[in-house]
Amino acid sequence: MTSQPAAETGYIQQFVERASSLYSLPAVAMEVLEITGRPSIDAVQVKDCIERDPALTIKILRAVNSPLFGLSRQVSDLHQALALLGMKPLKLLVLGFSLPREMLDGVEADSLRRYWSIALTKAVAAREIAGFLGYRNGDEAFIAGLLADIGMLVLMQDLGTPYAHFIRKTDEEEASLLEMEVGTLGFDHIVLSSRLLTHWKLPTGIIDAVSAIKPLPFAAPLELESHSETARSLVLADRLSDILAGKRLAALPALVTAVAKYGPADLADFEQLAARVEAKVKQLANVMRVHIDDQASYSEIMLTAYARLSEASMDAALDVARHDPDELELHEAWREAKELTSAVASFRDRPRSAAPAPPPSVPKQAPMVATIETAKAFTKNIALDESSVARLDVEVQSCRQMRKPISVLQLTLDRYDDLLLHAGPDELVQTWQLVEKAVSAIIGDAGSCFVSADAVLMVVLPLHDRMQAVETAKRLVTGIRSWAQARAEIGGAAPLTISVGAAAIALAPKNFRSQELADAATRCMEVARRCGGDGVKSIEIL
Repeated sequence: MTSQPAAETGYIQQFVERASSLYSLPAVAMEVLEITGRPSIDAVQVKDCIERDPALTIKILRAVNSPLFGLSRQVSDLHQALALLGMKPLKLLVLGFSLPREMLDGVEADSLRRYWSIALTKAVAAREIAGFLGYRNGDEAFIAGLLADIGMLVLMQDLGTPYAHFIRKTDEEEASLLEMEVGTLGFDHIVLSSRLLTHWKLPTGIIDAVSAIKPLPFAAPLELESHSETARSLVLADRLSDILAGKRLAALPALVTAVAKYGPADLADFEQLAARVEAKVKQLANVMRVHIDDQASYSEIMLTAYARLSEASMDAALDVARHDPDELELHEAWREAKELTSAVASFRDRPRSAAPAPPPSVPKQAPMVATIETAKAFTKNIALDESSVARLDVEVQSCRQMRKPISVLQLTLDRYDDLLLHAGPDELVQTWQLVEKAVSAIIGDAGSCFVSADAVLMVVLPLHDRMQAVETAKRLVTGIRSWAQARAEIGGAAPLTISVGAAAIALAPKNFRSQELADAATRCMEVARRCGGDGVKSIEIL
């Protein structure tokens, strides 16, 4: 919705005028804006101005010294911060950390936690996405994200409990808050944010970026070509925040499509992005001394969203097949579904080939699709052998002492129950033993392989980081598939494929439980299996 009727526009103006009269930027922020707007900027004057607000100075130094900025050494005063960061990033931090106190006073704790979860996730995501896309506007995108939702605070103050209940209702229904606001109020809180930021005379780049966020359906494409890099980063971050902080999993397809226009991205990229955002949101909340929602792991939320996307693509292919009996059309539908699934759920260097037509005697079925909940349930049902966990623990402790990474793979045969039914237990045992030998041969001296549970093999890879572990897992998937095909051609044995889950930790802490690494790999294995098998899913434990 790009315009509102006159009455609704007037309604917005009432909120803006009231907010403008009630809330103003702190004097220090206003003075910093005035000084930095001059043709010649006096850095000493800026530093002296900020130092008049000790609380703001402490917040800025905490932020600068946190992993958010990744400086090579600690900064002890604003003079050093100016020298290392420059004037613009410091100015932006002043603006980002200068919300009027009156905006926060009296807001109920649950609503405030929800606000900060959204705002911090959006801010960190905007900076991370800018970096991922190679933009140099990360600081501006960060502050734009931090300020984009201040309209929520205005509505929390003016509308009180009914608005808090309204937000909770949209969360329960996984609906778009902006669309619901437009339908109920006639405008959304982003419009209110941009009007208030304009009144405060914030930089145009930040205001334009915030204004670029629109109340679109989650499935609507994100048209970003005409936007600045800051606006582009923020719009993508807004959609990512919907997924991670809001658990609106339906928002993923449009996000994946939009990001793909500006650079290659796959499941590993998005999963790593989610993990980085989660870690830095917690750091930022600590820096700002604010409370955020306790929620599920962002990496797990992302994996669940990907699983649903894979399910949707396969369902679409089956729908086409049901309405067209032509065999060629059936294969084409499966090919398109496979290409879409691999575009969003496989590693970028995996061949993007059409799925081969199954043998005529085998009915065509859609692969099962995993969610994190089913993966966790599956993990609980797997009784890992205590000796295998003990062997893993020895390697984990050894790598910890060397301050080196370690990875674990868990793998299983796809369609295990079908193989058992058709081949019988004796032949399946022999096949499983051959698979174990084949896996050992493929990994060579890089690690060790042993049975960790019923129908599950564990591969321990000391000194392997996540990327190396994934490469090894992909070699196993390809190697077992090729070996099984050759075996089938020679002796008529059934084709075999495997699903592999990989879990890595860069440096295990002192009291780290090795069971956590094994369980993480098992969950990833189950996600890979239920997404169709013959593939790899991975995660890094932070």
